[in-house]
Amino acid sequence: MLSKIMTILLGIIEQQPVNAYELNKWLSTMHVRDWYPIAGSTVYATLKTAEKKGFIIGNTEKSGNMPEKTVYSITESGKLRFVETIKSFLIDFEYDITPFSIGMFFIQEIESKEAIFLLEKRIERLKKYNEEVALQIDKMTNNKVPKLFILNTKQNLYIVQAQLKGAVDILAEMKKM
Repeated sequence: MLSKIMTILLGIIEQQPVNAYELNKWLSTMHVRDWYPIAGSTVYATLKTAEKKGFIIGNTEKSGNMPEKTVYSITESGKLRFVETIKSFLIDFEYDITPFSIGMFFIQEIESKEAIFLLEKRIERLKKYNEEVALQIDKMTNNKVPKLFILNTKQNLYIVQAQLKGAVDILAEMKKM
């Protein structure tokens, strides 16, 4: 599975070949940095790593009097890893919502039926987590665990419930499309 940053960058490059400067502009234009901070220097370092791993290919281009620039395109290997990661981000649950947000950001890269299937699986997992965390709270309460520990676990329950509601709503809208 790819890192969050690598996934975002490959997703943008998959849409169209771009250079590092244009990638940074896309991150700003798409307001990605509003929900996931990515420094400009991290973009450059991640591009180099992606290139070393064979996920992208950089081609040097020169246009008029402008300095040379490296334009990156995704490779077949990069596309496969990108789609694999998006699928994982859509189906897997983490208390950190960022992977799911990235998955939703690029969900159009997956066939609609498969995206719906992945969201249905996510909902199943979230329902199971919801039950398990609620049971955990009951056990903690019965065992007279300190109240602050119980409240922290309730916070986790609220996160699961919010993600469950969001996934249910998204799935309903996707089925209408």
